[in-house]
Amino acid sequence: MSREDQHNIIVAEASPIIAAGLASCLQRMPGIHVHPLEVSEPSELAEAVKRQNPKLVIVNPSFGGAFVPEHLRAACPGCGFKVVAIEVAPLDRHVRGLYDETVSVVDDLDTLSAKLSPMCRETEPRDDEKDVLSQREKEILVEVVKGLTNKEIADRLYLSVHTVITHRRNIARKLEIHSATGLTIYAIVNRLVDLADLHL
Repeated sequence: MSREDQHNIIVAEASPIIAAGLASCLQRMPGIHVHPLEVSEPSELAEAVKRQNPKLVIVNPSFGGAFVPEHLRAACPGCGFKVVAIEVAPLDRHVRGLYDETVSVVDDLDTLSAKLSPMCRETEPRDDEKDVLSQREKEILVEVVKGLTNKEIADRLYLSVHTVITHRRNIARKLEIHSATGLTIYAIVNRLVDLADLHL
């Protein structure tokens, strides 16, 4: 099977409307080539995973009555996929903990991309690439080191608060910096901000 024919994401959702809408969004994510495969029957899922060896399985937690990620992993030994929950209604913390990530049916493309793109990459980033931030992440980092709240950043950049939080998590993961002081030093050293702009 050629690389172009590979399905690197499987969407397991009984509702054809939700499945088609999500697949359409996935194909529009910038910077990666996604070939989603839609699966509507629980009996088809394990076979599809074994056949396609996807990077992600995006699944409704109610798929097949009550979906359990570990059961799918046990049925597909040796398949190194991650499992993402489709959040149609709020999930409790225990259910969320079973998944590698969650996406909501109301997430915009920017949010979906921030959550899923790092999980879809062909390879792990090289050590010298781990600190490379996207333009949007740089914009958010600048506002963070200026002391703005998530709500203020969201309002200023016309994003949802949830999207800002997701970007902030990605920034911390990429840079391996989890303190405000560390982020400020990074921003100054990389000339993203001027000392005169900061209230130190």
